[in-house]
Order: sequence, then structure tokens, then C-alpha cells
Amino acid sequence: MPEIEFDVVLDNAELEWMRMRLTTVRGRVVTYTVQYETTLDGQRVPVVRFDNAHGFPHRDLLNRSGRIIEKRPIPGNLSPEAALAQGEIEIRRNWPRYRAAFFGD
Repeated sequence: MPEIEFDVVLDNAELEWMRMRLTTVRGRVVTYTVQYETTLDGQRVPVVRFDNAHGFPHRDLLNRSGRIIEKRPIPGNLSPEAALAQGEIEIRRNWPRYRAAFFGD
């Protein structure tokens, strides 16, 4: 099962990131994580994560301590590929909103 991990810079200052991890079997995604990370005190910290851990696709919102403050299932009977794509689109479109909520702006 090949595992792929890579980061995508979301801003010009390189302080906002999207981290993607996925495992494939015969070219199909079976597990995935797509996570928006920001910089806090010089360290990258997770803000929101979409994954299919625990057997179902969901979104986790995290606080500054890294604790999950909200877990919300992703509606619809999505394949891992579709749920991964949905999470990626959500982060690309809305990371500034997630950042503002994270920092209380």
C-alpha cells in the first residue's frame, strides 16, 4: 500500500499550509487526511482536518492545544477519493475563515 504525503503552501508568506496524506491500493485511495495548518509561535499547528479515520469521513476542528473541539461527519455516501477532494476544496476556499476562527479574529 503506497503512502503519499506532501504539503501545499497556501499563502505568499509561507505561514499557511495544506498537508495531504493518503494510502492507495491498486491506484485507489483507501485512507486519507487533508489538513489545514497555520503557524503559531514559529510552529506549524493543525486547525482543521478532513479524514476517514474511525471508519467514516469527517471533519475535525482543533483548538490551539491540538484538541478536537468539533467532529462532524461529511454527509453523503462519498468514496474516499470524493471525500478527499471535497476536503481539499474546502480548505483551499475557506482557510482564511478557519484561521480567523482559530485565532479569534
